[in-house]
Amino acid sequence: FSVLALVAAFSCTKSHTEGNGQVTFKVSNNQVVADMTKSNVSDYTDLPSAADFTIAITGADYEWTGRISEWNSSTVLLAGEYSVTASYGSIDVEGFDKRYFTGTSTFVIKGGEETSVSIPVSLGNTVVRMTFSESFTNYYPEYAFKLTRNGSEIVAFAKGEAKAAFVDGWKFTLEGTLVGEMKTTTISKDYNNLDPAT
Repeated sequence: FSVLALVAAFSCTKSHTEGNGQVTFKVSNNQVVADMTKSNVSDYTDLPSAADFTIAITGADYEWTGRISEWNSSTVLLAGEYSVTASYGSIDVEGFDKRYFTGTSTFVIKGGEETSVSIPVSLGNTVVRMTFSESFTNYYPEYAFKLTRNGSEIVAFAKGEAKAAFVDGWKFTLEGTLVGEMKTTTISKDYNNLDPAT
């Protein structure tokens, strides 16, 4: 990710704890997904651009939220401690290509100084992808899977679906219907408290 924005404020030089300062924001991306072979988010979906991120800035008497491109570089930030959260997507929106990135960084504005703030973001939801061996597809020529939560469908994997789904890993059920030559089999398995970025 490239530099997102420059927060420029007028400077006063009374002291480092008074007046206004400048801050530069950038997103540093950790896109590693922990699995059996260690992969990257980009192996499963396209990565968002830096301009797609929303930032939320908070301070003692200050709050601002919006797209990074909407930030007014002439905004004056008083000296003091701040926190900035960068996010893309939402943990509540699940499905194919519904990746959710988030990260937070704290910083201090010092009077008369420019501060560079790197916001480390990583995947905040869990990746589910279905892959099948040749033996499986030979034994079950027809199959379909879906993820549900409390009886409601989150996402369906039709036969041959290679895309990964991004879901909230706190709770879901994997349900499948396997059609063989002799009989049809249904399976169901619950998953709970899966870590993000896995």
